[in-house]
Amino acid sequence: MRHLKRATILVCALALVITGIAAAQQTAPQRGGTIVIALGADPETLNPGITTGYAVGAITVNVFSGLIRLGPRGEVLPQLATAWEVAPDGRTYTFRLRPNVRWHDGRALTAQDVKFSLEEIDGKFHGRFRLAWGSVESVTTPNAATVVIRMKQPFAPFLQMLDTFNAPILARHLFQGEDVPNTPRNLQPVGTGPYVFREWARGDRIVLERNPNYWEPVYADRLIFRIIPNAAQRTTALETGEVDVVTDFYLSKTDVPRLAQNKAIRVRHGQPIPALDFMFINTRRGALGNAKVRQALAFAINREQIVQQAMRGLARPARGPFGDGFRFAYTREGDFTRLYPYSPEKAAQLLQEAGVARDSLRLSMVYDAARAPLASAAQIIRDNLRQVGITVDLVPLERSVMIDRVYTKGDYDLTVQSFTSNTDPAIGYHRIYLTASPGQPFVNATGYSNPEVDRLLAQAAATADLEARAKVYAQVIQILARDVPTLILFDEIGIDAARTKLRNLWQGLDARDAWWLTWVAP
Repeated sequence: MRHLKRATILVCALALVITGIAAAQQTAPQRGGTIVIALGADPETLNPGITTGYAVGAITVNVFSGLIRLGPRGEVLPQLATAWEVAPDGRTYTFRLRPNVRWHDGRALTAQDVKFSLEEIDGKFHGRFRLAWGSVESVTTPNAATVVIRMKQPFAPFLQMLDTFNAPILARHLFQGEDVPNTPRNLQPVGTGPYVFREWARGDRIVLERNPNYWEPVYADRLIFRIIPNAAQRTTALETGEVDVVTDFYLSKTDVPRLAQNKAIRVRHGQPIPALDFMFINTRRGALGNAKVRQALAFAINREQIVQQAMRGLARPARGPFGDGFRFAYTREGDFTRLYPYSPEKAAQLLQEAGVARDSLRLSMVYDAARAPLASAAQIIRDNLRQVGITVDLVPLERSVMIDRVYTKGDYDLTVQSFTSNTDPAIGYHRIYLTASPGQPFVNATGYSNPEVDRLLAQAAATADLEARAKVYAQVIQILARDVPTLILFDEIGIDAARTKLRNLWQGLDARDAWWLTWVAP
């Protein structure tokens, strides 16, 4: 009997070992397979150096590289640069480039590619990086493997801005001498990243395949980006396994409770990057040039209702011109919940004081038709403003048409948009208010221009000490809370959803990044 018990124990132990090995094999990295990611529309370009468009970044972060990348906690990690030094005064950055990196066409990467990209593409055309570029004095290349960037004055988050989303490195031999914003090369990307561009079937898919020469393991054979304009259909595609990933930008919040009950789907709550959803107010249009009218809109719009109905509670009502994602860029004095509580009565009073008769103001509201939460927010805003005698005509547009109408032509009265700001408000939020010329996508499209705001935001960006920065932000918040050129609606919490067969998910700060580190379980 004793021997039988011993044998039974041995068999059980062996079974546990075998089970453990099998489990380990299932969770160990696997090469092969395809990851399918949902998008709401075709990208407007495949050149990440000339736009901050969401779909563009989702695709091209896999094709191109930056000097650095940001890990899941915002840590700065090597990419094209393997080492760097920052001078104590924050005015000189020296980067050592990774050896033996090749473009997808076989040409070798050199420091000249970095210099050209920063000077001729990112610094001129990128909606976020061009703000940092104003602080750069020079870019030099002592040799083919070294890049030195000298600053006119410090820019606090400069190192973090050198990732693919903000300062992508493009091939000098392909873009030199080209009309960068309009060259056909923007539709045939050649990068150094983990995946190689293979196909773009407009309205259906974009296909990338593994780069066999990448310096790190690339697990999935290919990435396919499926174009699915309808939000409900994107959710259904995730549930049926037609797609594997829907990121927050394209995820219908009304579907989140159902997805959370699906054992084949993993739902991640809480994105690590602060993000704001807001309403641009075109200050060049008639009554909207009057600050009292803009203040009236702030009182008339029920931001809590938008959070509860459009976002299903998965957001925080806005608490100021920069939200509440960065504590040093928030003040109680500039808190919108105190300054502009929902009050149709106060809105009507301000409109009367501004000389706007009831039922005399008709406004257009432009938005991206593929983004369900923004569509719902637009409908709520229309209904809110109707209560104070303002008629709003909703104008849902395909994303590229929306971008052209809002940012190129300025042909709108109101528009709902969203921006992220990476690890610092200077990276993505300053552009909401800084003076900007028409035609630049994803910057201030309101026509609002205030030299004092521009000066203070530049001062904040150049100040590394957070206590000192907070004092600068307090000044600019006071101005923006009074002028209300843009009404912040809410801070996103962020919800991403993916099939559970995908392992090692979300290994970058941005949910669109680091797909080469994710594998498909058998």
